Amino acid sequence: MFGFGKKHTTIRVEFVKQGESAPFMRSDVPIDSLPDTFEIDTTLHIKEEEWQVVSALPPQKSEFRKTGKVTIELAQYETTMVDPSQILFSLPTINDAVPEQESAPSLENMLVRHEDDWRQTEFVSQTQQDAISLEFNDIVNIYHHQRQEAGFTQLHLRKRISQPLNDDTLTLAALHQSFSVEHIYAGVAFSRVAAVITHGFALRLTSGFTLWGQTDQLGHIVALNLQQEPDAKADMISAEMDRFLADYRLLLVDWVRVFSCGQEGASFSQFDD
Repeated sequence: MFGFGKKHTTIRVEFVKQGESAPFMRSDVPIDSLPDTFEIDTTLHIKEEEWQVVSALPPQKSEFRKTGKVTIELAQYETTMVDPSQILFSLPTINDAVPEQESAPSLENMLVRHEDDWRQTEFVSQTQQDAISLEFNDIVNIYHHQRQEAGFTQLHLRKRISQPLNDDTLTLAALHQSFSVEHIYAGVAFSRVAAVITHGFALRLTSGFTLWGQTDQLGHIVALNLQQEPDAKADMISAEMDRFLADYRLLLVDWVRVFSCGQEGASFSQFDD
């Protein structure tokens, strides 16, 4: 009677130029003509011009289907000539490989991350401590010798730990038993590709952190990443995290910050330091 929970079939789309607040165009668009998510790199053709989607609010079809409205921030494509010798890396290190991906019938309810986020803050078996130390040494070398004000002239490509986890008991069920889960995503996609990680998963915790990664065909977790949202604080789940690390003999490694916790080292409560 009151329309609560109504699912809109037509969406009012407001287009805003980057840096401006007022829409330059509005349009009512059938929801089936809109992508499942604007978090994947998206190009729109408007008045014979190409525009890059910078952001959308809300970003997911599952959300604007409920609200009946989405505001899209756009930027026009520009071609700029850059001296290759002046190009800097934004990160000191990335993993040397990304997981296998596959097409999906829908990208709704997917956690979307950048490819460079893969295994940047990850869980690693304690038996890999020696390899972690060697990788840390190489990353510190980048900070000391390749850092410029706006970035890095080189980055370290991590190759030593191809299989970060070697415990067959680590499953999605174990994550649910160890943490309070608020939302289960349908999977994980990277922002530059309209595809999903094969056997990918993501769980948003009530603490504001998100666990995401990949399992094998038998359901054993083979890679487990941690994502911290702006409002998430480590001390909110430090006890649960320290217990989880001890129970499964894991270390949590933040490669960019050259930080690890677990075993007899730092507590997860120091993750925000």
